[in-house]
Amino acid sequence: MRVLFIDTKPFNPNRYIARGVFDALSADPRVSEAVWAEYADAVPLALARPFDLLFAFDGEEARNPIIARLLELIPRKIVWFTEDPYERGVNLALSRQFDLVFTNDGTSAAYYDKRGIHLPLAGDPLRNRFPIGHRAPRYDVFFAGTAWPNRLKFLRELKQRRPDLRCKFVLVTNPALDPHIEALRDGFEFTPGVSIGDFCRLANASRITLTLPRKFSTSEADPETASDTPGPRFFEVALAGSCQIVDAETTSAAASLFTEGAHYLGFQSVEECLAQIDAALADDDRRQTIAQAAQTHVGQAHLYRHRVTAILDRVAALETPLPAPMPARRQPRVLFVAHNIVQQGRFGGAETYLEAIRARIGSIEPWILVPDTSKGDGRRFLLYDRDLALRDSITLAAPYSAALLTHPELEIFFQKLLAEYRFERVQFNHLLGFPPSLPIIAKAMGATTLYSLHDYFPICDRFNLLGPTGRYCGIDQRPPATCDICLKQTQGLEPGSQARRRRFMRDSMKAIDVVLAGSPASAALLQMFFPETASRTRLLLPPVNTVPARPAARPAGPLKVAHLGNFGRQKGAETILQVIERCQGQPIEFHIFGRVDPEFLPLLEKHAGSAVTLHGTFQGGTVPAALAACDVMLFLSTWPETYGITLSEAQMAGLVPIVTNIGAQAERVTTGETGFLVEIDDAAGVTDILLSLMQDRASLERLRGNLPTQAGIDADGFVAALEAIHATLPTLPAGAAAETRRLLSLAEYGVFLDSPTWTQRGLYGFNLLAGGRGIGFLARRFVAVARTDGMGFALRMARNKLRQIAARIRPA
Repeated sequence: MRVLFIDTKPFNPNRYIARGVFDALSADPRVSEAVWAEYADAVPLALARPFDLLFAFDGEEARNPIIARLLELIPRKIVWFTEDPYERGVNLALSRQFDLVFTNDGTSAAYYDKRGIHLPLAGDPLRNRFPIGHRAPRYDVFFAGTAWPNRLKFLRELKQRRPDLRCKFVLVTNPALDPHIEALRDGFEFTPGVSIGDFCRLANASRITLTLPRKFSTSEADPETASDTPGPRFFEVALAGSCQIVDAETTSAAASLFTEGAHYLGFQSVEECLAQIDAALADDDRRQTIAQAAQTHVGQAHLYRHRVTAILDRVAALETPLPAPMPARRQPRVLFVAHNIVQQGRFGGAETYLEAIRARIGSIEPWILVPDTSKGDGRRFLLYDRDLALRDSITLAAPYSAALLTHPELEIFFQKLLAEYRFERVQFNHLLGFPPSLPIIAKAMGATTLYSLHDYFPICDRFNLLGPTGRYCGIDQRPPATCDICLKQTQGLEPGSQARRRRFMRDSMKAIDVVLAGSPASAALLQMFFPETASRTRLLLPPVNTVPARPAARPAGPLKVAHLGNFGRQKGAETILQVIERCQGQPIEFHIFGRVDPEFLPLLEKHAGSAVTLHGTFQGGTVPAALAACDVMLFLSTWPETYGITLSEAQMAGLVPIVTNIGAQAERVTTGETGFLVEIDDAAGVTDILLSLMQDRASLERLRGNLPTQAGIDADGFVAALEAIHATLPTLPAGAAAETRRLLSLAEYGVFLDSPTWTQRGLYGFNLLAGGRGIGFLARRFVAVARTDGMGFALRMARNKLRQIAARIRPA
């Protein structure tokens, strides 16, 4: 039997219990393999190989999309609830999805119909057992546990009536509990907690250990709800070798598990407890005999290996048929995460790439998540289906900014979309405008992830790799420390910022299953910084638009030079302007096709009419017809382009290209044969080439004749190639929307950050309000508590949190 085991409570203070259960499960001969899973890897593990049994431990906080997906993927499933009866109201709804329901509380078992089985917690000799009587006790009475109000009342009376006792109390509290114990705090010290090893050592060093029940619940209907079964401390103290005095009234099941008087001493009131303490302290031999008997008894009948044996016996006896696997969707639903779409304007190659997919692809169902660029404030995000019908949206309370590695509110929304719309795959067309944490979350939720490499955003926030001079920084030829100097000069960032960003991006890229690169050059540069992407990179040429037919050669007339696409600094605009100046008075015309950045428009307009023609913007997915009348194409990007769609379009239209000797553009041109390579900012070299071609039309025609008639692939070929890649990816079963009652924080996915930003050590407001867990987490927590425990309690909890914040703000 292969078992996937998961503790459903991400920050479980009793995680050691889960470890003890897992160790016992791994050692059972009926289990061929037991795999410990966390929320970050549970679904990927279940997708990668078959498991026979899902073992969900604790059950608290399990109503989330990860557990919902595991329940679909693994045929047999059991849960062991450890917080009954306190969480029974929530557990009931969850329990219906499991074949067997084990519960720590005897009275709760009947609530789970015939699937409910009472199974008390137990002890773990590896973590709990200590020899008895090997040293003199340090304390008379020991108690450790959560500071429930009933316990504080009891301990306060004990101290008042026996002030001479050497007592050791380890009392644990938390913000949710604080409002309920404000009147009981005097005279006690509180602690965040104690390890199980220290707990058992303290018990072993004490003559007597008190075992007190929890008689407290946030349920207004039954505020003194209590379990009828001893908790784990009962068994742990026995193994630790301390004589226990137990509240027998509220743990009636203790009498069925142990023998009162032989294994423990019981009481039903403070008076009886005091009498038992006095008697035990007066008779040391009897006290040690009871401790020894309890330790032996637990070792023989109440270890986690005994509980696991009982669980697997029940699993083996299951007769319910296994559910039939659900069929896969005919068209896998794929979420494309994009920084922009053609329909929002100001688009480039990445947007036309995505538009070709949306308009043509048939084997998958593409949806798009994109920022609302009409607002421009980083707050509103839109979800479109393949027909561009708006299906969902969010307006963030706090905007996303490029400095953030994580944005809890946006991450929660992203999880909600994946769960509710059942996206099987996520293709990141670009991460610009989104936190780089999203691939990590998508992978953890079971989506196959793809990344389209349109630029070098994973390597640097300056995704075109432009240095302080506005040209390629040459990072492939320089030490990484150069990045600190560059970012200090260009963005005023402190040293270490790039290292923090790149470290996080490495985790983000590890979560990508397939990298789609448009050229070998761009793939090689990415792999210099993220070598693990090499085995997962696929070459996918971007779509090239259909171009006008090549006209016949023009033996005379002015030389017509074109620039196709956005006219901006990173596209070599400054160099082109210098070339225009140098060619003044010569029979050379410059034709600018596409959007012109505002800073360069007046400079071009100065020459308009004589040497320069501004053709304006053109529709995405098309090539201007007037391009075919030109002779030469300038492609003078100052950065290593990842492909260069306009270069291919110009080649097919018969324009001889002059390109910078860098990146993907340089891969497709051979100087003197299919065009010319020049260095960045070499306006003089470009001018010389143009003057030469103007004078030697025979050379121009020879070069035109060498140009490929088909450069790259058209939109249909591109989509067919992408469909072939998607055909190799796994499919997931269709199904209903997954559980979204509880969504997980990045920390619960196992990612811990000392700061939410990569540009500085911390955002004060973020950490202050969120305590490192995020504003969104606090908001969700308030809503959840209000829903389950009432608005009154939620407001008290919020008030207490605000007091903590005020205390941190208040000057010393």
